Amino acid sequence: MKALVGAAALVMVFCTQGQAADLKGPARFCGYSPIIDLLPGEKVTTLQGGIHAGDFRWEGPFGVLHVRGIGWAGRPKGRIVEAGTSTRPARFAQRRETDGGHVVALWNGGHGAAYFSSAAPLTARQMEAIRRVTLFEEGQTPSDCALRTVFSWE
Repeated sequence: MKALVGAAALVMVFCTQGQAADLKGPARFCGYSPIIDLLPGEKVTTLQGGIHAGDFRWEGPFGVLHVRGIGWAGRPKGRIVEAGTSTRPARFAQRRETDGGHVVALWNGGHGAAYFSSAAPLTARQMEAIRRVTLFEEGQTPSDCALRTVFSWE
């Protein structure tokens, strides 16, 4: 029983809260599931992750966005305002969350989704930055990723 409890605690440590790391541009960052070509002056700080998803903070001249990427997601809530293409995910209308925050979702039409949130309504510069994001999902391996988050059981 003690071994089982110890193993469960170890899995919780590695699946829920990793060490925060600053990943700076210019470089391609592949999170789980957003792919962002970071520009000079932009950085990503990894926050937490698990088997199917991860959170990070994306900072740049546009301000700060909290990003929740999911590699095994369903269709986000809301109305699509920009249809997806073979190279670009669908973008959903900005909506207000129950906690008062604001969120914009991207969806690749399959299982890849990302949610970009801020305490205040997202600005035009933040929306421009979000339009640069592409997505991948579980089972896919994006290319040219100089910076990435990976799941590990170790």
